[in-house]
Amino acid sequence: MNSIKGTNRLIREDMRLYLIIFSSIALMLTVVYVAIGLAFDVTYSTQLFGPMYGGICAFAIAGIITQFPVAIGMGSTRIQFMKSFYMNSIWMVAGTMAILHVIYFIVHLIQDKGIVDVTLYQPGMLYSSEYHFFSYLWIDLMCGFLVLGFSAFPTVCWKRLGMRNFFMMFFGVSLIITLIVVFADFGEWMKWIMSVNMMSLFTVLGAFGGALLLSTYPMMKNAPLTTKSSKD
Repeated sequence: MNSIKGTNRLIREDMRLYLIIFSSIALMLTVVYVAIGLAFDVTYSTQLFGPMYGGICAFAIAGIITQFPVAIGMGSTRIQFMKSFYMNSIWMVAGTMAILHVIYFIVHLIQDKGIVDVTLYQPGMLYSSEYHFFSYLWIDLMCGFLVLGFSAFPTVCWKRLGMRNFFMMFFGVSLIITLIVVFADFGEWMKWIMSVNMMSLFTVLGAFGGALLLSTYPMMKNAPLTTKSSKD
């Protein structure tokens, strides 16, 4: 097995493990939610996307921290690793959202049949209160890429900068964001958000997450195997 196939298999197996673990958690939660609705004959709303987004986040962080030195040790180049990581990250988001929306669809069917009245919150509800499978799926995909980007980018920054420099940058950015929120006209922002098309907004957010993910490439193509020391 050459280094390219070995790297792909390493990251793919890691991705599959996280997909199985967090999908199992989501399935168990679904069973619990439905069982509560059947046993107590109650109408209530809850959410299921937390564990699935958590799986995307865990895969992004663990893939960079734990799998990167292993892949390089197996003979992979940094560029090969990043290409394989990006490809499997896309499959992770797509697989996660496909499983999540199959569950959503099944729960929606049994809700329509009047068997149980459990509503699962979805980001797509901000777009339309009526259930639209493909629209809801697209919005969740965009949210998945946003979570992926926001997980991978800080992890790479921490790996390259070290803990001390990373937290200095983190607090600096947090301060700027806080000042913007405090002094900006938040009411106008809310009016603007409510006026834009939600599908377009989520698409832009997903593209932003993808841009954050791709921005890790120049930082990782010459990255050391170990995280930079806080003393450096």
